[in-house]
Amino acid sequence: MAQGSARWIKTVSLTVLLAFALPASAQWAWKDQNGRLVYSDQAPPASVKPAQIVRQPGGAPASAPAPVAAVPSQAGDAKADPSRGGPKTLAEQEAEFRKRQKERADAEAKSQRDEQLLAMKAAECERQRGYLRSLEDGNRIFQTTTSGEREVIDDARREAELRRVRESLIKNCA
Repeated sequence: MAQGSARWIKTVSLTVLLAFALPASAQWAWKDQNGRLVYSDQAPPASVKPAQIVRQPGGAPASAPAPVAAVPSQAGDAKADPSRGGPKTLAEQEAEFRKRQKERADAEAKSQRDEQLLAMKAAECERQRGYLRSLEDGNRIFQTTTSGEREVIDDARREAELRRVRESLIKNCA
């Protein structure tokens, strides 16, 4: 029976020795999302935060970020965020897309307003040119008084209107 217990002691000793030797051969140690300790001879995935890294090779402090190999992005990939060191999340991509849509819609609305203003200005300039032609042709011009009566403008008032309309055309419709 002494031989059986000696074999059992050797097996248990070897198992315990291997259990302690395995983490010792691992160069990396970190805690995963569930708080379990993970040992590996490779760097942890990019999702592991530097604060979760318990040990890394070269005796570097555990708080130092793990080196991450640069992976060339493919045409469909999101651009890397330099502050995080990795690709943008789907939520960040969606937020940027919505921001670009809003900016585009705002630019289109501004463009439409600008076009409407230009069209109104062109119509007003055309109206003033017509009025100027009427004044220059010597046609009778009637104006309505505040009491609602129509009166013909005299020559002095016609000259004053000619000056005013010409100045307005030069200023606003050049």
